[in-house]
Amino acid sequence: MNHMNSRMRLLSVLTFVMLISLFTTTAQASFPEFFGTGPTTSPLGNQANSDHNDPGNLYYIPALAAWSEKVVIGATMSATSHNFEDIKGIVTENATTGQSGQTTVTGDANTTYEDSFNTSVNLLFPLRNKEAGAIGLSFFAPVGRLTETNSGSPKLPEYSLYRARYRRTQLHFNYALPLGENWAISAGAHLGFQVSARVNTQVSLSTNYGSSASAKTKIDPSLGAILSLAYRGEGSLSYFTFQQEMKSNLEAIATGDISDPPLTLINLSLESMIYYDPHILRFGHMEDFGLFELYGSVELQMWENYKAPLIEVNNLGGTVKASDRFEALNLRNIFVPKLGLLYRISDPIGLRLGLSYRQSPFDSEFSGAGNTIDADVLMLSSGLTYDFKLFSKDIQLGASVQYHRLSEKTVTKTTGQENGATGVKIGSPGFKVGGSVLMAMGGLKVAF
Repeated sequence: MNHMNSRMRLLSVLTFVMLISLFTTTAQASFPEFFGTGPTTSPLGNQANSDHNDPGNLYYIPALAAWSEKVVIGATMSATSHNFEDIKGIVTENATTGQSGQTTVTGDANTTYEDSFNTSVNLLFPLRNKEAGAIGLSFFAPVGRLTETNSGSPKLPEYSLYRARYRRTQLHFNYALPLGENWAISAGAHLGFQVSARVNTQVSLSTNYGSSASAKTKIDPSLGAILSLAYRGEGSLSYFTFQQEMKSNLEAIATGDISDPPLTLINLSLESMIYYDPHILRFGHMEDFGLFELYGSVELQMWENYKAPLIEVNNLGGTVKASDRFEALNLRNIFVPKLGLLYRISDPIGLRLGLSYRQSPFDSEFSGAGNTIDADVLMLSSGLTYDFKLFSKDIQLGASVQYHRLSEKTVTKTTGQENGATGVKIGSPGFKVGGSVLMAMGGLKVAF
């Protein structure tokens, strides 16, 4: 009994310390990939426009900045809400994965995800010599915090690309160089982090002295390359951009000893890929027809190295059992086609419309072991911009909205428990995947 009590106390201490460690990481995913960089790109279906003085284009086609003539700052604020299908009356525990000792337990999965509030700042800085090109900087972050992580439920159905996907600080840096009037190139990088931590605890059950603990955390930056090429003709623009994949990993080692009486209970590691951006190859083309412009692009996103942001427990020699590894994600590379339209209502007012279709990187019916879920998405977007001058400065106000509709899919779990034993899986008998995401954005752009 004393050993059981000591284990519970030690696990409580370790859980608390590891939660602190997790929430100091910067491991989330890409906001501009899902929702755009500002009111001039978001309503076009998350595409660049043809304005070489627009810093919102830096994420999609940084080479375009090579022809910029002005220092321009753009800032945005956005709000995102989620509305996923309810998942009720499913098996939440069985003999393989449960802790209650019962054969099966039924209940509901949490599909109420918190609203997300984000901000971005994009800076375009042409060098003094026009032929020397320009520097671009893009900054994305959740409002009021540096980052927020959430690995979600380790067993119940989870939309892993949405739970906390946008809530991290993200930095992109690019240098663009013109190659004459028609061609331009750029090179840059985006920033990720690798986090390692070590937590040691000594729990005393004696009345003579108290418990103690020590912790050490190291955060190393990592860079992913960004390369782009642009060609502009008379009333047209074509481009190619490559963005290297980025993994932000967490690895923590935790040990736990009881000093009185002496006993080693825990010696384990916790690992997770909390944040992942895929390799992206982006091809796009634009045509200017006077009153309106047409935009089209397609992205190839390579997701074969993705891992769900679950915390994996590995036993390094203590009494704790390692995590079960029942889930095997079927991953695929995906194509994301996009269409956009800019209509010039008047000289100062522009109307933008967009459409895109995003395949899910999970090629699965979700009927087997594990409950990481997703669905294909149809996205509709629109927005307005208004240009004017104030104190001789060119200013643009803009607003946009996006509606993401997840395709509905009915999941029917196969028979048998996760380990192959007779019984039912977590999530049985099944549930419906689907729902919607709504994003609204407002922004300001000033040229100097």
